[in-house]
Amino acid sequence: MPRLFVRTILGAGAVAGAVFAASAPAEAQQKLRYATWDPPHHEMRKFGVDLWVKSIGEVTKGRVSVRMLAKGLGAPPAYHDFIKEGAIDVAHIIPAYTPGRFLLHKMAEFPFLTNSAKARTVGYWRVYDKHFKQANEAAGMKLMTVWVHGPGLIHNSKRPVQAMGDLKGLKLRVSGDNISALAKSMGATPIFAPITKVHNMLSKGVIDGVFLTYEGIKNFKLGKLVKYTTVPPGGLYATVFQMYMNQKVWDGIAANDQRLIEGVSGEHAADYIGDAWDLADKNGIAHMKENGIKIVPMPAAFTAKAKEMWKPIQADWMKKAKAKGVDGEAALAMYKSEIKKIEAATMKK
Repeated sequence: MPRLFVRTILGAGAVAGAVFAASAPAEAQQKLRYATWDPPHHEMRKFGVDLWVKSIGEVTKGRVSVRMLAKGLGAPPAYHDFIKEGAIDVAHIIPAYTPGRFLLHKMAEFPFLTNSAKARTVGYWRVYDKHFKQANEAAGMKLMTVWVHGPGLIHNSKRPVQAMGDLKGLKLRVSGDNISALAKSMGATPIFAPITKVHNMLSKGVIDGVFLTYEGIKNFKLGKLVKYTTVPPGGLYATVFQMYMNQKVWDGIAANDQRLIEGVSGEHAADYIGDAWDLADKNGIAHMKENGIKIVPMPAAFTAKAKEMWKPIQADWMKKAKAKGVDGEAALAMYKSEIKKIEAATMKK
């Protein structure tokens, strides 16, 4: 073989090798898909989840990126299976929407704890990390972060609710087991539905009202459909959100990039997502006032009765947590302590 031809082949191979080496990082990029049912104008999206999505590409210098899909994949209760089965790479779920699959998160949904979504959120992450993680309730998925919305209130279109008797006969939408059990014990008729169905149910008279946050009235366009709101101190309930990544997808990410992603997830993300929820409630209050909704505090006597009715529901959770090897009393004590710390730190800012 002529020497010049050999040199040419070798030279071409070296160039090709250099080109391949240069292109390898681009080919090695991991592009993940995130889907949600939440509207893009929601504060939790704009100042929370969307920031997390952006941070992944930034912290890994593009080796791993997350793209928010333009539309959701389906009804909110289906997202657990979407993630676990790989239909989507990463997303958040509401554990209460899939009864029987999760238990421990319910502690962060207990009533009368705080008016601060940030305190509930960051406190829950800390308790989860210490007390709940080992229970491994979400095998097949990697928990990225958590958040909890602000205080759950009583909204309805029929009458002011100032005493427990005022709830009798009212059909009220609930989001999970905790508030469903409490609502039933107080005389209301609880009807489960994901938030995406509430507007239609209210407008058609399927329900008379909804247990929901301040922000939910604004962000899901319910301002013209409810007339009265009762505000329990510390919320009558809250809803937990948990962001998961498909486990196989997570396992396919390089160890160094996993560490970088964890550094911008967990409590780091919970902190600013909690702030986003508090901002959302602030905006929701203004929206409700603009729409003439009558907002009143829950009277002390009403509150005292509700607290008594809550006790057996909480005791039942404690028993079930113990069966999972979790000291529920210690977890709740820690949660209350962390909430106070976070509230105090927030007040100083």
